[in-house]
Amino acid sequence: MRRMLALMCLYPAAVFANSGLGVDVDFYTGPISTKVWRQLKAANRKFVIVQSWGGRSRNEWASSQLAGARSAGIKTAAYILLNYDSLVCPTFARPVRDDRGRCSGDLIPQAQPGGRWQVRQGLAALGAESDNVSFVAVDVEWFASPTPSLDPVEQNRRAGYVLEAIEELKARHKKTVVYTRNGTGHWADITGCDVGARSPVCAALFDIIHDPASPVALWDVQKGSPELDNFRPHGMWTSRLGRQYRLDANAFGLPAARTLDLNVFNLSLFWEGPAARAR
Repeated sequence: MRRMLALMCLYPAAVFANSGLGVDVDFYTGPISTKVWRQLKAANRKFVIVQSWGGRSRNEWASSQLAGARSAGIKTAAYILLNYDSLVCPTFARPVRDDRGRCSGDLIPQAQPGGRWQVRQGLAALGAESDNVSFVAVDVEWFASPTPSLDPVEQNRRAGYVLEAIEELKARHKKTVVYTRNGTGHWADITGCDVGARSPVCAALFDIIHDPASPVALWDVQKGSPELDNFRPHGMWTSRLGRQYRLDANAFGLPAARTLDLNVFNLSLFWEGPAARAR
């Protein structure tokens, strides 16, 4: 039974109503061959979400990963992982990495502090694929050490980074999503914001997330079967349109050292970009 369930997570026979299965990849996944894209397409994977900014540097493979997916008939989106100290790799635009994938050299200050500059770097990494992505997600999770301070002043400052990132994406007419999870080191710890938070920055986040004209959907993490229901409200959301349900899967013909994550999404978040419609 366990083996059957595990196989269903990778190769389920059907797609849930109004939803579809897909993957997300980052610079650790590296270049993805045409064979892998074909296997993803044959397995009825509807979309790929590509990391464009990894907190300290651009994903040097972002544009080619997106182009490969689109050429295989798979819909695309992107995500931007924020840092909250405004420090980046010295080679952030064209990363030079060590054997563990980390940028070489000591971190340097961003040209401009905050979330807006990071969004601009993430969009630059998309290159010619920028107009083809269905949405861009702001990735709100903690990747540094030590764990995030729970001091309200620090939480407000970090919430400001998230607000700036969302504002920048909306100003550039990008459909915006937030990726985070209900756990230590994520939305609640980083921002201190929930539906009842009263600080000005939390109020501004609530308003921009729940803007009726362009609401910001939640993409969250919950390991298990690929479904969108059974959601426990957290942060500023009472529902989700995306769920990452398995991490670090080596599948679809990827080389042994490479992985991707498995997701289920409401497919209403995906649309064909102008280049795709013109084909």
